[in-house]
Amino acid sequence: MNRLFVFALCLTATTFAEPPVWDSKGTCGKSKYPDAGDYFLPSPSIVGGIEARPNEFPWQISLQSASGFHMCGGSIMNDQWIITAAHCVDGENPANLRIVAGLHKKLTGLDHPSVQIFQIEKLVIHEEYNPRKFPYDIALIKVKGSVKFSADVNTVCAPEPKDLYDHVKSAVSGWGNLASGSSAKVDGLRYTTVNTTTNAYCSKVYGPLSKITDDMLCASDNRNSAERDSCQNDSGGPLVRKEKDGTFRLIGIVSWGKGCASGYPGVYARVNYFEDWILKNIKL
Repeated sequence: MNRLFVFALCLTATTFAEPPVWDSKGTCGKSKYPDAGDYFLPSPSIVGGIEARPNEFPWQISLQSASGFHMCGGSIMNDQWIITAAHCVDGENPANLRIVAGLHKKLTGLDHPSVQIFQIEKLVIHEEYNPRKFPYDIALIKVKGSVKFSADVNTVCAPEPKDLYDHVKSAVSGWGNLASGSSAKVDGLRYTTVNTTTNAYCSKVYGPLSKITDDMLCASDNRNSAERDSCQNDSGGPLVRKEKDGTFRLIGIVSWGKGCASGYPGVYARVNYFEDWILKNIKL
């Protein structure tokens, strides 16, 4: 009887755990398109994807050099903080970087009215990040000034704290390469849909030379990881899960992989693993 009672308490705690609130000033995770991110599974290539509609993912930012060269993606958490991958900013001087929000056309759309450009006040890289093996591949960026929100620029919601997000449809977006090593120039933001996997499955595919740790989340297509994936220059960008009410939650950050759609799942930083670290550093 006692064992059943304890199990019931644990189940209740897990079921009703509330996700953290990154932005207390507005409504997070909403796109102006009701069918945002609904590209079918399986699909054909960010490798295997399509061009998004303008500002379909309004939390997506472009992390650029001060001269305007796109380096990585990222996601808007609130009016001052961006979340991205540690390897995107490791060793960088904030003065040499900028954040571009509200962007759709990377090459031809900087003069669009929705675009906002910010200098960077502070970079926060996880203390345990290791550039050799990519554990703890997460970083926070504080912008100078405040992001102004609209239908074209909005925040993404935090993930559920206890959800492993195994076997869920998700969307990954970015301005990265269309294939591994491709030199084709991407202008409009692209996205594709993928399925998350268990870490056990991902570890089996990668084998002993590439360790999949608890702070990582893997995602693949339904075609043996051969058709859809994130790729170079998508790093730091969002892997989002769309809830039944249309709310998008950030479950992963593009981190690493072996090639692009080359038979190996893409590997992402598991955002809810870092919940306490995130809240401590943005001081909510």
